[in-house]
Amino acid sequence: MNYKDKQVLIVEDQRPFLLLLRGLLNSMGAIEVDTKGSAEQAISLCKKRKYDVVIVDLHLGADRKNGYEFIEELRIRKLVKPSTIFLLISADSARPVVLGSLERRPDDYLIKPFSQAQLKTRISRAWNKRQFLLPVYSAMAEENWEKAITECKSKMAAASPFHRYCLQLLIELYWKSGTPENAFALLSSQSEETSALWSLIALARTHLQMNQYQKAIDTAQRILQSNRFNADAYDILAEAQNKLSQGEQALSSIKQAIKLSPYSLQRHFTACAIARENEDFVLAQDSSLSIWQLSKRTIHQDIAHWCSYIRSILDAAEHAEEKKAKNRFQQEALLFMQRGKHDEVLQRIKGEFDLDVYEQVVHARMCALDGKMMDAKRNLAQSQKTIEEKYEEYPLPFVPDSLKVMYDLGEFDDALALIELMKHQGVELDPNGQHLMETEKARSEEKQKLYLQFNREGIGLYQEGKFEQAKDAFYLAQQYAPVNTGVALNLLQCILKILEKNEKPEPLLVKECRRVYKLIEDVPLQKQHQEKFDELKDDLFNYIDDSGKS
Repeated sequence: MNYKDKQVLIVEDQRPFLLLLRGLLNSMGAIEVDTKGSAEQAISLCKKRKYDVVIVDLHLGADRKNGYEFIEELRIRKLVKPSTIFLLISADSARPVVLGSLERRPDDYLIKPFSQAQLKTRISRAWNKRQFLLPVYSAMAEENWEKAITECKSKMAAASPFHRYCLQLLIELYWKSGTPENAFALLSSQSEETSALWSLIALARTHLQMNQYQKAIDTAQRILQSNRFNADAYDILAEAQNKLSQGEQALSSIKQAIKLSPYSLQRHFTACAIARENEDFVLAQDSSLSIWQLSKRTIHQDIAHWCSYIRSILDAAEHAEEKKAKNRFQQEALLFMQRGKHDEVLQRIKGEFDLDVYEQVVHARMCALDGKMMDAKRNLAQSQKTIEEKYEEYPLPFVPDSLKVMYDLGEFDDALALIELMKHQGVELDPNGQHLMETEKARSEEKQKLYLQFNREGIGLYQEGKFEQAKDAFYLAQQYAPVNTGVALNLLQCILKILEKNEKPEPLLVKECRRVYKLIEDVPLQKQHQEKFDELKDDLFNYIDDSGKS
């Protein structure tokens, strides 16, 4: 390998070792060697130059972006060429650190101390492999999976020392292209590779993608018989067991995967989903916190992860068996939210996200948890009005918690409108938020169905002039959505029509007017609701006095 025409970048925060590395590269023939002491400085440099070789230390200082976060960001932001090779170096040989590093797929990983000969051998091997597979990596950079598969097949047919790498890459490409059956056929044809650990992992994941959950479990257990420290096998076990409704086993498996390799965001997202489905709210809370902490310095930093952690605390409060525990969780959520106002990372990444508005949404959820539905409704309505006034598009981080409270309050029309708005904006929630939305939608499905049925029935009867029957239908709708604004206005409109027909106001109906009015009193209304109420209020206030309005 000729180093003279290669541009090399070294990222190392320990200056003596950085100088040593640069000297080693210079003695190997490298002329253009740039050095930086932090990932942040190196990213700025990579925006201007494209390097051939990047050597980065794993640990780059407390509260700073680390080596594998640096690699991940360069790849996602396409600040490196498909031909660039990464070497990750570290003095830390602890299993969780090594596994966390390897999951980011560096071209090689070196444990300090190492010799010049070792460094030279590893760079050359990584370079030769990357050059041989460059047409595949180039197609992958363009996300042209069909072309990448064609190029990979061509490379497999050629004589080279990289046959196994081609095989592994082709299997992954079949997964990415949504054709796991091709991956299975390929694995089945490689009889000499079937006993290899990587092959068994690939087979287990292929079974998982093909919804063959028991086969995935059997294969993962074979892997663990020979290597009980394989985090990938525990991941596969957890997902397959969960699909087969083996909740306790799935929880145990994902916890073991996290214990072995705790630095994977995807693993924690999987843990959150499994935990929530099986009502392990402690695990969901722990993994939500890990997602926030792991993402803070990475390309994946997102205010939504901070919100998800608060939401996980409130989930634990909602399912707490004792009032004392419930109150403790609520206080914990409030305290974490207050700390967020002084969190430098949060302040830097929050953009237009309004912490005060989010706090209002959280308070709405807490009121709903405590059974204070009208207080919850007022907090939610005010937050939604502020969001509508302040933002041209509905900000994604507000969506999950707002939807949660809408479902809790029975404001199903508002929930449906918000979901449709998300579709129109063409955005997707993070996995935690998506899971909550789907869960709440399913949980409220029967109530929502009955509410819609009786509300529509009431509207139809009202239009036919059958006001008494319409009133009964709206009452039934209210049973499933007690503080719903739309049905409250419908019922109010119906009662007023009945009162108009009577020469003397019926006291019970007047009392009902007061009760229903309480559901919309001092609540910020949406435009269509406000317009309808404006049409009704003159007639309404003819029947209820000032005390009824207070």
